[in-house]
Amino acid sequence: MRQALKILCLPALASAALLFSGCDRSKEAEKPSAEITQDDQIMRELASEPIKAFAKTPDDLQDIQALTDFDQRFSAVSDDMEDELMQMKENGSLTPEFAAARKRDNIQSALRMLKELDLKTEQGRYIQGLMYQYWDTQGKLLDQPQAEQNAQKPSEHMQGLGQFIHAQEQLDHWQAQYPELKSPPVK
Repeated sequence: MRQALKILCLPALASAALLFSGCDRSKEAEKPSAEITQDDQIMRELASEPIKAFAKTPDDLQDIQALTDFDQRFSAVSDDMEDELMQMKENGSLTPEFAAARKRDNIQSALRMLKELDLKTEQGRYIQGLMYQYWDTQGKLLDQPQAEQNAQKPSEHMQGLGQFIHAQEQLDHWQAQYPELKSPPVK
């Protein structure tokens, strides 16, 4: 009888131990899935929409040139600001307040320059709108109190970036439809 009890209890105990250890492992497996979820959120934010089809119009060239000019001028301003901030950081004279003010000025410049574009085509206004939404979102994120900014997930810092990437891809696609427009060499 004792022998039969041992034979029956041993597998039952082993099964119970495996069951409990399996439960513990499932809790461990949940932790990486939370990190994966955060990574997935970032990837979703960075994913851009497919290129949208628009009919060609006589005003396409003017709008492409206006958007390309905006992109080049704004990139030059941003690069200058970045260089200035890096130099101040190396000199030890950069304060967080000054850096935030310069970033805010840069965002306001982008919004102002985008508003000033006189685009005639639906595609041009579509791209302009995507870019404007991105910079407007960045301005709102920068205006949040520092404690809120620090508490945000990395995916929240990238809000709207997928739309901005889509705007760039849409502009590149549009520009490629007009071979007479040579895009400037990439720096």
